[in-house]
Amino acid sequence: MLIFERSLNFTRNGKRSKLMNTRIKVIFVGSFREIVGKREIVEEINSNSTLKHVLDKLARRYGRDFKQIVDPQTRAVSLEFLVSINGRVTRDTNIKLNNEDILMITIPAGGG
Repeated sequence: MLIFERSLNFTRNGKRSKLMNTRIKVIFVGSFREIVGKREIVEEINSNSTLKHVLDKLARRYGRDFKQIVDPQTRAVSLEFLVSINGRVTRDTNIKLNNEDILMITIPAGGG
């Protein structure tokens, strides 16, 4: 049983702990910026959140293209989208996010 005390402290079986607030910046490019209506947002997440948790949260909030970022069969970022964390492109949705990480979501540029 958890008993919350003040904003960041809680007790579990008589032991006192600190909750970690983790904030990440999410940058939207292209059609994602149009859907959200902003270039970037700051998301507060649990300290053990993964990329999948954040992408699911964005899909619930914004719908549309956000629901297609994660391939339901592979559970990885679909090849139709580009997701980077701190400038490193990733397809792995199980990556744990850290405080002050910068997540960017876009569609790869086509060429020819």
